[in-house]
Amino acid sequence: MEKYQLIEELGGGSFGVVWKAFNKQTHETVAIKKLLTKYDDSTKTMIRREIKSLVSNRHQNIVALKEIINRNNTIFLVFEFMDGSLHDLMLHRMNNASPFSETEIRDVCFQIFRGLAHMHRNGYIHRDLKPANLLVSNVDHDHVVVKISDLGSSRETIRNDPLPYTHIVTTSWYRAPEVFLHSKVYDSAVDMWAMGAIMAELFTFHPLFKGSSDLRVMHKICGVLGAPTRSSWPDGHELARNMSFRFPGVRGVTFSYLLPSASAEAVNLIGSLLSWWPCARPTALEALQHPFFHGCYPVPRNVRLHRLRSFVTARFQIGAIAGVIEEGIN
Repeated sequence: MEKYQLIEELGGGSFGVVWKAFNKQTHETVAIKKLLTKYDDSTKTMIRREIKSLVSNRHQNIVALKEIINRNNTIFLVFEFMDGSLHDLMLHRMNNASPFSETEIRDVCFQIFRGLAHMHRNGYIHRDLKPANLLVSNVDHDHVVVKISDLGSSRETIRNDPLPYTHIVTTSWYRAPEVFLHSKVYDSAVDMWAMGAIMAELFTFHPLFKGSSDLRVMHKICGVLGAPTRSSWPDGHELARNMSFRFPGVRGVTFSYLLPSASAEAVNLIGSLLSWWPCARPTALEALQHPFFHGCYPVPRNVRLHRLRSFVTARFQIGAIAGVIEEGIN
C-alpha cells in the first residue's frame, strides 16, 4: 500500500470503504476498496464472486481490477478510477434540464451491451444491473465511456453450482418478473430485462417500474405491459399460482406513449427487452445487432468476445489469488 497516496473517501457500505488514490509509481489515479476484516457468510460469498467475476471478465466495458493487496489480513481491491456512475450523470443532466439525445443513449447502451455480451459469453450473469452500478468517465464532450461494475451478485452459470438461485438479487425496480415470482432457475435474460428498464429511464430520467415494495413493482410492470397471457408467458401463470399471486386485470400502455421522444427502433428494442417471457428477450449479442445500433461500428455475426488465451490466463489468475482471498476474508 506504500505506493498509493489516498486522496479522498468516495463512499462506503456493508463491505467496507472506497477511496480515490494516486499511484506514486505509475502516476495513475485509482479507486481502492478496503474490505472489512470480519464478514458474515453472505458477504464472503459476494467478495469471492466479485473477484472471480472481475478476473474472468476482463473487457473494455467492465471495470478493471488492477491489483489485490492483502495487508495484515485486510484485503484491498485496486480498481481503475472512473468519474462517477450513470446514476450520477443522469441526476446531473436532470438537474440541468439537459436530456440525453438518442445518439448519446445509443452510445451508452451499446457499450453496456458489449460488456454484457462478454460476461454472458463467459458464462456469467450480473444480476444487479442498475444505473448506480454502471460507471462512467467523460473522455471528451462528445463521448462517455461506460463500464459495468459491482459484480458481487454475479453468478457463473456454465459450471455445476450446487447453490440454489436466489430471488433476492437486483434492485427491485430493475428486477425481472421471473425473479419476483421465485423461479428456481433463471439465466442472462434477467440482465436483459434490467437493460430494458435502464434504457427507458435514460429517455425520461424516471425509473419505469418504481415501487416501494415488490408487490407494487409487479403491479407497475403489469400497468405498463398489461397482465401476461399464457401465450405471452407460458411459465408465468404457474409461478404466480405457486406463490398465490394474482396478476391484476389491466391492459397496459404502449412504449411509444411512455417514451414520446424515442425513435421507433428504440421503442422496439425496449419492448423486446421487457418481454414477460424470458425466452422472448434478445440476448446481448442480438441486441447489439438490432437496427437501433446501426449507427455504431459493426458487430460481426461471428464475433468472438474473448480469446482462448485470455480465458485460460484468467483461470490461472483465479487459482493464484484464491489463497490470498481466503486468507484475508476468513
